Amino acid sequence: MKRLGFVSGVRAILGGLGFIVTTPSAWGWSLIPMAVATALFGGTSALAIGGGSELALRIVGDPSNGWGTAGIWALKLLFWTMGLVIAFFVAMSLAQPLSGFALDAIARKQELARGGRVWPDQPLVAGALRSLRVSLTALAVGLPVLGLLALVTFLFPPAGVVTIPLKFVVTGLLVAYDLLDYPLSLRGHSVSNRLVFMRQNFMAVLGFGVATGALLLIPGVGLLVLPFGVAGATRLVREGLEDQG
Repeated sequence: MKRLGFVSGVRAILGGLGFIVTTPSAWGWSLIPMAVATALFGGTSALAIGGGSELALRIVGDPSNGWGTAGIWALKLLFWTMGLVIAFFVAMSLAQPLSGFALDAIARKQELARGGRVWPDQPLVAGALRSLRVSLTALAVGLPVLGLLALVTFLFPPAGVVTIPLKFVVTGLLVAYDLLDYPLSLRGHSVSNRLVFMRQNFMAVLGFGVATGALLLIPGVGLLVLPFGVAGATRLVREGLEDQG
């Protein structure tokens, strides 16, 4: 297995971005995560607004007594705000696994463009469940670590010199783990195989994750980074495993 360095990881995400931008056949697939997120947010927002209004009416009862019109509108705005926040997180959390078929297609296109082989299609439901499982695993491992670093920073602010960069590094590694799932799953690699790849190419994975994390800092581009990241992860895996075919 070829070992890669930090620059290889940064180059991979930039190459993935370039591939998506210059490959018209990948544009439609790249828009699917955003379309899915928009549909999910629209649907859950409508339910949240309707449910919030109904709940406010049930709490206040007759608006002419007690709370009055001002009270019922205050409750509605509170419930609507809470509902929209929940709708946003639901849309962002489910958009990736529900768009797994599109991201798999991007991984296949990038693989072929780099001289790789044609991998068999995966079942739609199985792919979505796999993506959801990987994302939840990353969250289950990463959130406690990030929470601990945040707690240390809160209790001892000078430690932020160390903890803040560490939080960025941890986030980058979690993002890399999530995105590397697509090309490695195409190859049928187990979780242990993926961890071996990440360990043997740690600096490249770190470079890839940090560079991708930097792109995610740009407001409003989270779902747009997904196609770039999947293509970049495929390039990274292809380069690291090229000696194995």
